[in-house]
Amino acid sequence: MDAHNFSLALVNANVLTTDAALPSAESVAVAGDRIATVGSWPDIRGLISKSTSIIDCQRLTLLPGFIDAHIHLSGLARRLRDLDCGPARAPCIAALQKLVRNQAVTQAAGSWVHGHGYDDRRMADGRHPSRWDLDVAAPEHPVWLEHRSGHAAALNSRAMELAGIHCYTPDPPGGVIERDPNTGEPTGVLYEMHGFLRGRLGNVRGPEEFETGMRAAGNLLNRYGITSVQDAGADNGIERWRTFRRLQSDGVLKCRITMFAGTERLGEFEDAGLVFGCGDAQLRLGHAKIMLTLTSGALYPSAKELSSLLAEAHRRGFPVAIHCIEEEAIVAAAEALSANSIPGLVDRIEHCAEGTPIAAQAVKRSGAAVVTNPGFIYHNGAAYREDVEEELLPHLYPTSALHRADVAVAFGSDAPVIDPNPWKAIYSAVTRRDAGGTALNSESVDAQRVTVEDALRMHTAAGAEVEGNSQAKGSITAGKLADFVLVNADPLAVGEEELPEIEAVMTVVGGNVVWSNV
Repeated sequence: MDAHNFSLALVNANVLTTDAALPSAESVAVAGDRIATVGSWPDIRGLISKSTSIIDCQRLTLLPGFIDAHIHLSGLARRLRDLDCGPARAPCIAALQKLVRNQAVTQAAGSWVHGHGYDDRRMADGRHPSRWDLDVAAPEHPVWLEHRSGHAAALNSRAMELAGIHCYTPDPPGGVIERDPNTGEPTGVLYEMHGFLRGRLGNVRGPEEFETGMRAAGNLLNRYGITSVQDAGADNGIERWRTFRRLQSDGVLKCRITMFAGTERLGEFEDAGLVFGCGDAQLRLGHAKIMLTLTSGALYPSAKELSSLLAEAHRRGFPVAIHCIEEEAIVAAAEALSANSIPGLVDRIEHCAEGTPIAAQAVKRSGAAVVTNPGFIYHNGAAYREDVEEELLPHLYPTSALHRADVAVAFGSDAPVIDPNPWKAIYSAVTRRDAGGTALNSESVDAQRVTVEDALRMHTAAGAEVEGNSQAKGSITAGKLADFVLVNADPLAVGEEELPEIEAVMTVVGGNVVWSNV
């Protein structure tokens, strides 16, 4: 290759490629937005020209850019802007009320107070805040607080009125309006109703607030070395696609995005001439998203309806990504996928939280890939030990069991439910321990661990594979996109307890440095 084609060279590095054909190297050369060659310093020294930018990595470790295979960018943007109501700040209802009250007095009457992260199980009161609790805190403002999980919300009376939720409002499909058992009055606590609220309320945030949150989300991803994300919004439509395109064009978001499509919105993409895999290296159309829940006590959608949704998505050329938490939902999804598989389309199961042996075998038979969330163990381990049945603990987010069953496994954060820092997830996948260093289930730690090498691959190369784009990214391989993260420690050399403390030093997307702390 001619020297003038090298725009960037990263030299004197400990390169961990996640490419089995060449697992390690010391130098990488870039031409445009692609990797030109990977090897030793002598391999590229004679090809570097005066116009080549050279980065001396000082023997730090260079990895492929991380791929977060399941994230909610809009939700992350909101949480970075909204009132933090997490357990550390709101250990009880009274403390939560104080937070909301203090926020409300800074805003004009009638403006929305948005908060996130409250956790009823960690509150001393042991319950969700009711609409009446929130009325006391902010009588002149509509209040919308999202639960830590992202699957519940608490609204005050003014917000409920604006959303048109009253005593006789029926539960929407798949959602639940909690009601006082004595009066039947809605309490303000809603389950699986985010889409319903969006439909009723529309966009309750101004464009400036939205863009500020998105910029903060993009900066956070850059700082963590995450160069590609897969946005898993179940209601993503053509307008969301256009919004992401604009945010990338304006430099607000510098990461690559593969965007899921809501199953009810597939016609919008078809009308725009877009099918699975359309787009470019920056923005790509991904799987069709299906939510399969047990919130109302029964599977929603039903097995028959699920098969119909699968068949329609496949007919339009889209593989599906099915949200499944409970064992029953995982098995139902796997059975539906087994009966509706299409050669060449790799379907996915998202989360696979209760990955029991029965569930894991059903997934294996289906041929689906799994995108799971070991970072939940890091952040929620203490809560799981307290709230989850002992016999189920060994099977929560069972990365190793799925891997041993030859199921393709990739990692996603599900941010904003948890922080998207990849190293926390890698640590918990390797150790099955939480942020405090305590094992999720001491008797089964060894059976559920994966190696550091496997965990790194699940957060890089496997992420590209499960989106159907492994030819373009996921490893440091000549011809692939020049997406890298330089980190301050070698994950293969440090002790397991040091993995969560590893930090990015520099992040490169398409041969351009998008973040650096040097």
